[in-house]
Amino acid sequence: MTTKTRAHISVLLVAVTFMGLALGSSATAFHYVADANGTWWGIQDAAPPGVDTGSIRATQIGPGQMPAFSTSINGFGGIRVFVQTAPAPRFNGEVMRGFGLRFDGVDRFATTRSVELGGVRISRAIYVNRSANWGRWLDTFTNTTRTPLTVKVAFGGQSGIGASGPNSSAIVNSSSGDATVTPADSWVEVATPAEGTAPVGGPQATVLGSPSTMTFAGNWLNDTFITPLSYSGHEGNFQAYVNTLTLPPGKSRSLLHFIVLGARVTAATSAETRAAVEATANRLAASPEIADLKTEEICSIANFNIAGVADSCADKKASVVAQPPAPKAKAAETRSRYDVVEKTIGQLRADMESGLTTSQAITQAYLDRIEFYDKGPFGFHAYEIVAADAMKQAKAADDARKAGKKGPLLGIPVAIKNLYDTFDMPTTNGSLTFEGFRPARDAFQVDRLRAAGAVIIGKAALEEYATSGNYSNDAWGQVWNVFSPSRSAIASSGGSASAVAASLAAAALGSQTGDSLYGPASAASLVTLRGTDGLESGSGVMPLVWLTDFGGAMTRSVPDLADMLNVVAGTDPDDPATAPANAHIPADWRSVLDINALKGKRIGFIPSTWIDPLGTTGTVAAEKAALKYFVDAGATIVDMGVTVGGVDTPPQTPDTTTGNVRSEGWMQYIDRHPELAAQGFKIKTSVDVDCSQKKIAYVRADASTCAAEPPPRMTAAEIQAKRDYRVARQNVVKEWMDTAGADHRGVDAIVYPGLLSEISVNDGGGGRASFGRRDTPSAANGVPTVVFPVGFDDHHQPVNIQLLGRAWDDAKLVGMAYAFEHYAEAAGHGHVAAGTVPALRRKSGK
Repeated sequence: MTTKTRAHISVLLVAVTFMGLALGSSATAFHYVADANGTWWGIQDAAPPGVDTGSIRATQIGPGQMPAFSTSINGFGGIRVFVQTAPAPRFNGEVMRGFGLRFDGVDRFATTRSVELGGVRISRAIYVNRSANWGRWLDTFTNTTRTPLTVKVAFGGQSGIGASGPNSSAIVNSSSGDATVTPADSWVEVATPAEGTAPVGGPQATVLGSPSTMTFAGNWLNDTFITPLSYSGHEGNFQAYVNTLTLPPGKSRSLLHFIVLGARVTAATSAETRAAVEATANRLAASPEIADLKTEEICSIANFNIAGVADSCADKKASVVAQPPAPKAKAAETRSRYDVVEKTIGQLRADMESGLTTSQAITQAYLDRIEFYDKGPFGFHAYEIVAADAMKQAKAADDARKAGKKGPLLGIPVAIKNLYDTFDMPTTNGSLTFEGFRPARDAFQVDRLRAAGAVIIGKAALEEYATSGNYSNDAWGQVWNVFSPSRSAIASSGGSASAVAASLAAAALGSQTGDSLYGPASAASLVTLRGTDGLESGSGVMPLVWLTDFGGAMTRSVPDLADMLNVVAGTDPDDPATAPANAHIPADWRSVLDINALKGKRIGFIPSTWIDPLGTTGTVAAEKAALKYFVDAGATIVDMGVTVGGVDTPPQTPDTTTGNVRSEGWMQYIDRHPELAAQGFKIKTSVDVDCSQKKIAYVRADASTCAAEPPPRMTAAEIQAKRDYRVARQNVVKEWMDTAGADHRGVDAIVYPGLLSEISVNDGGGGRASFGRRDTPSAANGVPTVVFPVGFDDHHQPVNIQLLGRAWDDAKLVGMAYAFEHYAEAAGHGHVAAGTVPALRRKSGK
């Protein structure tokens, strides 16, 4: 039975496993609390997307997508915890999450399940005073062991972004009257520079205690408990206020913090607003508002001397605070005899062909790793759905191999970003808008994978609607970074990248409109290709910007990419953009893997593209250092652009075409999926998609805008004009590259950085960048870019670079990437492994 025949079998017979939080209606999504000053506090609770840190995502002057931000906060009020014990617990020093924080519908968020770290039970209680302008965080730590424990706790976050400008921030004052933080300070104030009449985010003050008992002021972003607080540059936005607690066995201590917010300011109003914030901070430091707390909670507070409670706290150090139980710790075990960690597709295939292992053993190993590493309080949330029939698929692949079948992906588990149609699992676009939607058939690329015998192990989480490119805020659980588990996985393909980086799949399908292949791949030390328009089919893929979207593979190595391309690339009769593909692709993509592919090549270098808009230098310096491997491989680096009399981007040409491609993309998807209506989805136009009130609250459009008429459908002539314009842009890129360099002899490819800075912590948002970003001209012009790893930066975070080429240079670029990989890997500066996801021990008796 073929895949497409199977697609018509009732999907009601197919069982799937849902992962992540148990979700209800859209009314349970992400919560705001509005205060008397008109500030809407967005708290990261357990509701979708389930960040569940208890920190402030952002503050706004109203709810939803459009209202302005009232401060520059980009994730603030979280806690990092470091327990001094041996062996060190997993995630020691990371941002705590998974508290099951439940909103009471008014102003409070309560822990429903504690978090356990190294013998310490942790809970949070958050209160936002709606009649004032402050919030309160009570964090409680209980020693569940029989020996005393020392615990370091950092309270803080990101108060802005960039080294300067209207979204940046800096410490401007403290209770000591200066802008330097010391243990003597009871509060610290941060503000955004205000110039002229344009409003900027208001000031914020963090009340540390009285006395604060703070032992260290650290860097929230990097090595928090070791690296001192920075007072300048981009890292000056990341404050961490550290307390050290000694916990007797079975006893609790708590830390109390307040965050005071001011309204938006101009240069004329800044001083007055700051003075009001400082006055409130002084009052709360001297007399914290805690009348609503229980006696045992008050008695456990370690960072305030609270007048009037001494008699009721005779044994304050022996306080015991009731906390919800923590989930039972899972055993780090696997039932499989085979270790899949860091195995390439080629290694997996060779081991199956030799009889060393089977697809069933491989698939079981991945499933066990998903169970341990992807679920629970510290889960990466790489998967939204895991296929219940994964082992059945694996057995079918083993049976096919025994019958003599061979293929590059036979029996290889692959994750699919959940905007590709799958007939056997829901396709949700990461949103409750499409909760439970079962397409009638697979997307073209997925169909090819199934036909090749790949195991479709599950649907990877993504950014809802694949929209902004900074955080993968899937409604079933926001994705976390595998290399640095407190940070964002970046962009809409974060789940696909995290699944591969954590060895939860051998490869994955992702997609890119702007940065969602190269960004997550760079954050996860992976290889990917944003190919020429039409190299891979978009049929059965939910769109963002139709004609610009590109669905591509994410792998651990360049040969793995070739194996994926051998299956998914090529002409699809249902996608006109792919018509030229078969004429341009090699019969076997592995045939282009040549270590000499860079010999004699001229690689263009544009200096302006290697400057981080956030003002950092460490990431770019590591990427630049890797350029030596081009030279080692026989290439020449050629300066091009304005520094040698040229231009830094392909010359602009007028776009006289008409029509709304974004709306047309959705209309075509809706037309091709009558099962949407048959399954009860009231989605008839692009407006129904955009204005869905089931979207996560902070990206939800105001319901009043949903009465708008959808844009008119594009005519066939308008569609062809759009396609022709993109081909014309490809020709502009070719001419630009053909004449590049001081000698105008042109270049074979152009090298670009991947990320331009470190990645922010994953509890931020609000449309602000999570990293220094500058997209290549690839997507806008429909030309290919191959992306590949170049080791670590100065903070041991993975970094990548990119090679851009002319239209249909895809195979040449893959060959060049392979040659680079050969030399870089030999020097230890290619793909790197994440240290957070070691092999599981084999379960005894299995």
